[in-house]
Amino acid sequence: MLNVDMQAALMALAGIGGLILLILLVYIVILHKKIRKLETNYTFFMQDETGASVESKLRDDVDKLHNLQGTLDMIHQTQKDIMAVQNHCFRKIGFVKYNAFDNIGNNLSFAFTVLDGKNDGFCLSSVYGRNESRIFAKPIVEGKCLYGMSEEERESLDNALNYSGDMQAVQKDLEE
Repeated sequence: MLNVDMQAALMALAGIGGLILLILLVYIVILHKKIRKLETNYTFFMQDETGASVESKLRDDVDKLHNLQGTLDMIHQTQKDIMAVQNHCFRKIGFVKYNAFDNIGNNLSFAFTVLDGKNDGFCLSSVYGRNESRIFAKPIVEGKCLYGMSEEERESLDNALNYSGDMQAVQKDLEE
């Protein structure tokens, strides 16, 4: 009797094990179909319009970005070099026209100041008279003249120090 019960129990266990294996096999087939569907969708979405892989396109784009970083670094260095050169180039201008004498019209005298990025340069002034004309040049260092300056020369220097890019002649009359 014990032997029959034992055989029945083993048969029941074998049946239950077989049923579990059958359920697992069905589950594996269902999962396999879902994975195939996901692979199909993944392949569809991971291709561009030409059929090339988006992943390979992304790799190419990242490589191009890394190459552009070198170019960008070179541009930044070139820009620094240009800025260093610009500090030594004349780029600020001051200009004042005026009448040096009461009996002469048309503002034929002038003061003209040119400065670089460090505010170094010169002031060139011309005093026009009926019988003669004189031209003076005065050095400017760090925005200051080493010699005495006339009111018009100082105004020209101030114009150059405040220069914003547009040159505007200032008419100066003796009547002021």
